[in-house]
Amino acid sequence: MDYRVSCEHSLKNEPDEFIVHVPSQRVEDIPANVPRALLPEYITELILKRSPIIGKIRHLRIL
Repeated sequence: MDYRVSCEHSLKNEPDEFIVHVPSQRVEDIPANVPRALLPEYITELILKRSPIIGKIRHLRIL
């Protein structure tokens, strides 16, 4: 399944300074068997694996 999300993130070298607001991002290939309650954590892990430059993610919203 594909989801569109919004979030803020920091860079790995400044993990406590959230400098980037992503208004919309598509996250693909999420298994349908992931429970809805665990979806934000699963998506956060996918984004962090895909972008090693990102330090922390906050305010993740599924759109």
